Amino acid sequence: MITGRIYLGVALMLVAAVAAEGRKITDEQWSAIKKGEIVREVQKEGGTQSGAWSAGFFKHPPALMWKAVTSLELYDDFLERTTVSVLLDEGARDRVVKSGAADADEVEKLFAGMKPGYKKVAPDGKWTVYSYQRNSFPWPLNDRWVLLEITHDDQAMKQTWKRLAGNIKEDHGSWELSAAEGGTLAVNEIHIDLDIPATGPFTAFAMDVTLPDTYKMFEKMAADMEAKERGVVKPGKEGE
Repeated sequence: MITGRIYLGVALMLVAAVAAEGRKITDEQWSAIKKGEIVREVQKEGGTQSGAWSAGFFKHPPALMWKAVTSLELYDDFLERTTVSVLLDEGARDRVVKSGAADADEVEKLFAGMKPGYKKVAPDGKWTVYSYQRNSFPWPLNDRWVLLEITHDDQAMKQTWKRLAGNIKEDHGSWELSAAEGGTLAVNEIHIDLDIPATGPFTAFAMDVTLPDTYKMFEKMAADMEAKERGVVKPGKEGE
């Protein structure tokens, strides 16, 4: 994992202007990002699936933001609707995938006896985890859970994920971080299908509304980590 504070110049600002998978951020978008806005494009992709691309700026350095984004076991402490976030080992992963269970309570019984904090490291240094996430939504969605295979490239500061199981029909996407003057440029791409009739437009609307909150929570997560390094205790989710 990359450590240390990165000091930047004009060259790094130009690198930061190129988003995930070669997508270039326009001058207009970059101007909005520097003002603190989360620029985003959300669209209904067919059926009940929606997708979103977004970019925003974090005031913390890339190494700290990468630590926040990759600390999946802390998501339930900071992300508003995430009530459970656990890393599974390969045995628990296989039990969940093979079970075909839809109910989150039943799925979580399959975690018994697993090795906590498991991660698989490839020869090239990239590492993969199996992340179970349970999210609480209002009716008619209620609890939605998903098991994701998430791969991390520390050198590129890129996280990518794909769905393995869950009562969410589809969930894949990525986070990519890069240095920018005074902090970190973050680019997020996500595709979600809640597999509930008539939720396509709702999902697209919800993504557009909640994406800024997601960035805010990661910023808060990084600030909390920084404070703990200084020995200052700060709360997790809003209101706690």
